Amino acid sequence: MSSYFDMARQTWPTRVGPVELPILYYNAGAVFASFLVDEAKAQAVLPPELQAVTLRPGQGLVTVAFFGYVDTSVGPYNEMGVAVAAHPVKGRFRDTAAWHWRRSALPGMYVADLPVTTAAAHAAGHDCWGYPKIIVPIDFQLRDRDLDCAVRSEDGRELLCRLSGRAGPGVPWCAPNLMTYTLFKGQLWRTVINTRGRMRHALGGQVTLQCDGGGDHPLSARLRALGLHGAKPLMVQSILGMQAILPVGSPVI
Repeated sequence: MSSYFDMARQTWPTRVGPVELPILYYNAGAVFASFLVDEAKAQAVLPPELQAVTLRPGQGLVTVAFFGYVDTSVGPYNEMGVAVAAHPVKGRFRDTAAWHWRRSALPGMYVADLPVTTAAAHAAGHDCWGYPKIIVPIDFQLRDRDLDCAVRSEDGRELLCRLSGRAGPGVPWCAPNLMTYTLFKGQLWRTVINTRGRMRHALGGQVTLQCDGGGDHPLSARLRALGLHGAKPLMVQSILGMQAILPVGSPVI
């Protein structure tokens, strides 16, 4: 591999055995759909340590993301995430990845849900970062502007949510770094994920999110509570051939 992945790594224990950190992603696809939501509903998802970002008066930002990890240092797997744009109630961060909003850095994303498809990915995410992971079937399909991604119940019978359709006009640009917030060992935790690749930044187009199935499953129930059933994203970002480095996080002081 290239020098991008040449770095010191350390061994961390997990419930299914040791894992080397940072986790390295050699080849991945990703879709990020960003939705405007009622700010009070966004705040209801967050822990007391975080404040929802006001993107427009009375509106916050929620991102629903899907990943197809073809080749990683913990094996191939798929993943889906629900994240709310937020910033710490106490303290300020200005080195928040590659995004900037007005004169200050755009806050990170609090990860509320992060289903995955393998036990290794589940254990590493939960035991090393506190990511709220469950193991379920996840579909990931991306071809040019067309996407069809879904999360199913543990037995595969129910569709918990589906993001599908054709994205609108867009432009290619570099993939931004990502910053996540989690609650880890009772403390607010911050992790900056370094990414690289050519990402398509597009309007939402004909893409919609469906989450009327799944009964009272926490994932679909959360999406419905956020008002996202049948919603169209403000923006859709997509990429194939992405590379990334997921390092050890650090506590927010």
